[in-house]
Amino acid sequence: MVRKERFSNIGVVVLAGNAKIHKQLRRKKRRDFFLRLLRPRYWLSSRLVFESKLSSKINRDDYIVGENKSLLYIHPDLIPQKNINFLKRVLYFAGKTGDRFYRKNKKDLLEYLSKEGKSSIYLVLNALLSTEVVDPERIVVVGPKEQLDKEMKKRGFDTVKVMGQGDSIGENILIGKEGIEKLGYDLDYFIVIGGDVPIMSPSSIMDFIRSAETREGDPDLFYGLGSRQEMAKFISEHDLDHMGRVGPNHPGKGNFNKFGFPVVDDVPIFGSKVAHVNMMIGNIFLYKTSSADSEFVDRFYSVRKMFANPLTLPYLVWNWTKPLYLASRWRLSLTQAEDIFQDRTGISISACAVHPELTLDMDSYSDLRRLSALQFHREGKPHDLELDFKNYIKQKRKERRKLKKKVRRKKE
Repeated sequence: MVRKERFSNIGVVVLAGNAKIHKQLRRKKRRDFFLRLLRPRYWLSSRLVFESKLSSKINRDDYIVGENKSLLYIHPDLIPQKNINFLKRVLYFAGKTGDRFYRKNKKDLLEYLSKEGKSSIYLVLNALLSTEVVDPERIVVVGPKEQLDKEMKKRGFDTVKVMGQGDSIGENILIGKEGIEKLGYDLDYFIVIGGDVPIMSPSSIMDFIRSAETREGDPDLFYGLGSRQEMAKFISEHDLDHMGRVGPNHPGKGNFNKFGFPVVDDVPIFGSKVAHVNMMIGNIFLYKTSSADSEFVDRFYSVRKMFANPLTLPYLVWNWTKPLYLASRWRLSLTQAEDIFQDRTGISISACAVHPELTLDMDSYSDLRRLSALQFHREGKPHDLELDFKNYIKQKRKERRKLKKKVRRKKE
């Protein structure tokens, strides 16, 4: 059995960057340039007309692009869909047009949300620092350094070290590993966790650690996996089916589209040896310190990229067709899947159960809305964010005028 003391005073790498932000923004700007070029009716149109045409498209485009998700705020006012649509428009146009009006609005809007809201990275770090097995002196956050330093200072996270991000997830993990090693970390394993999993709790982290303790051997990676079945119960128990029910494994209107890989849980990590479970990535991992090097991350993360690259189709067909077929027929066990993965990649993994809290990351504005509802227990009152924000700006202007008057009186 894995020794329990191995997971005491454990170091943590928090991935709080978005290496794709600049590429995504460049792609969007090129696309919008050609949109104007190819559609003559937009050539001489005012910005107001052009942006009103785009607003309906923005509300349909649910994925968060161009923002650092770890630094977005979970807020009770973001529970209504109307308020989410307003937030999306402000953030989208601030990054798209670069106009002072939108830049200023974005800054003020995020400032308004910060008054009652909490950033995702704050909630993640708060949970980690409250977990008994985590070493508070060896937590490294990897992401945009300037923004994260401001957030750490604002929240009083004096013991957390921030390191600038690289160009990929794998590179960020290696940067984080180097960071905790410079802090004197020399244990067998370290935690890697996403910075955009805001509703996780100390108990859900401990559940993952306990699940790892039950697995035999010394794998390169303890791989956190959630269950779609557990997620469905969790969403229903919190009365959030109206925001997207956990349905079948395919996109559909009204579905909460989280893909689950079908396996027979023969370990078992979720309770029953014959259970058919749709497994989902759990956003938390235990990396073996001696295994995590550049060669390791290249092999591990290249598997994720293969499914998006048509040039790797022959390799995919040769190596993964049989296990995918077996999984689709509910004839692939979890231990078989682990063995196949090691055979194909040379990386040994052991799956560990995680609570639904750790499978709920923030990829879309729907996620932001759902997580806000979970964090604030659906206590959000039916506010109109746009109206409240305008009132906040008016109040802020009044305060500025009062301050200026005081300064003038002192000079006189």
